[in-house]
Amino acid sequence: MILAFTALLIGANAAFVLMEFALMRVRPARIELLARRGSPRAAAVQDVLARLDEHIAAMQVCLAAIAIALGAVAEPDVMSVLRAWLSRWAVVLPPASIRALSFAAAVAALASVQLLLAELVPRALAAQFAETVALVGARPLKLLARALRLPIRLATAASRGLLAPFGLKPATEADRVVGLDEMRVLLGEAQEKGRLPLERLFLLENLFDFGTAKAVEAMRPRERIAYLSLVRPWRENLAVIRDKRFTRYPLCERDIDTSIGFVHIKDLVLGETVGEPDLRRLRRDLFETVEAEPLERLVKTMPDRGAHMALVRDATGRVSGVLTLEDVFEEIVGEIRDEFTHPRDWTDGLLFERAAVDANLPQGDRGGAIARLVERLKAARPELDAPAAFSAVWERERAFASAVGRGVLVPHARLPGLPGPMIAVGRYAKPEPSSAPDGVPIRLIFLVLTPAESPVVQLKILRRIASLVTNETLRRKLWRVRSDESLLELLRTADTLLAA
Repeated sequence: MILAFTALLIGANAAFVLMEFALMRVRPARIELLARRGSPRAAAVQDVLARLDEHIAAMQVCLAAIAIALGAVAEPDVMSVLRAWLSRWAVVLPPASIRALSFAAAVAALASVQLLLAELVPRALAAQFAETVALVGARPLKLLARALRLPIRLATAASRGLLAPFGLKPATEADRVVGLDEMRVLLGEAQEKGRLPLERLFLLENLFDFGTAKAVEAMRPRERIAYLSLVRPWRENLAVIRDKRFTRYPLCERDIDTSIGFVHIKDLVLGETVGEPDLRRLRRDLFETVEAEPLERLVKTMPDRGAHMALVRDATGRVSGVLTLEDVFEEIVGEIRDEFTHPRDWTDGLLFERAAVDANLPQGDRGGAIARLVERLKAARPELDAPAAFSAVWERERAFASAVGRGVLVPHARLPGLPGPMIAVGRYAKPEPSSAPDGVPIRLIFLVLTPAESPVVQLKILRRIASLVTNETLRRKLWRVRSDESLLELLRTADTLLAA
């Protein structure tokens, strides 16, 4: 009879622990979704979570009562059994020692059983089935809390009084909102478990970064603005249109700082003008903004005003760039190319052939890793002069270490006569000690070779690599890949979808 009652108490203890940890782990957003679908159990869970401190107090009252009952009922019987077993040592041990040993053994035995069956097992179950446990146990818990209303209120008031001097909040008022960094980690874990496509994860990463992006980060800089000028002959303006093939062009009195609006290509094509068009008559108002304007605001104000292009000015009022809605949306969906946009070398698939990727670089010195990547490039591009390439890269590496931090090394060199840019990517299976500014061991190597005749190409590629490796989610995934194919596919997907 005592044994059955003890088992019942331990089972009740396990049920309360199971429910308590389930309430701590259950996702409120998921419960709210079920409640919106009309689930009465989910509504009950919401009620419990809304007054979580009261319901936890109810369970704690019961757990305290169970602990007292176990000590009062089970411990004497266990102690008597152990004392009888230890009595055979009465010749050696005095009665007081036998009583002390039997008491200690009884407490240890009960504590071990309770820890295993009423603590560890329920916690493990709650971690795996938090939602199910919460949905099943919410209603009984509400009834229990109602029955113990008076002691719960006393316990709740006492806990609030103890927390208040330290500026701490009760469980109900504590902040349960997931932060942005935590959300990134949770989404990354969801993708690794196959619940979220990689492409969608990168789009969400862009959305997170979009909140802090400014117009100056997405605009086309001043030196790349194609505009029409009233002081130029029509043939020169027409040459600009034929060369750039844009839809909209800023219209200026002289240079870009004297902009008076913009000209739409449709107005030129559909106009009834014979001969040279009157650009001033075709002028439309051009929306203007400042460098510090958040893109989040522009993505609303520009469509509201029917503006697809904006002139961006710096703090002094000087034109610093031009911004289109396409530029804004590229910060979310990645690069957008139309029929007239030439793809960048980085994304045309020529730089990321399988032979130019090594997902398992062996441990060793930095020179050996660079030489291995040069060999990979040589296998993919037989026209490459491998000794000259390694010599140029290693000479620069010894003079200026290319560790850029965050576990990334970017050795690079410009080679005369190189037919085009070449890139090899390597990943250390184990972190390689480095002398990087931040002290983070090297995990990734981006080897970049570009033609000496085109220095701008190298700058563009290095800038793109920098924008990719600053993404923590991408770095973490690159560190974890195991095969060349996975590394290559991950880089291609990231470069397509992650905003520059």
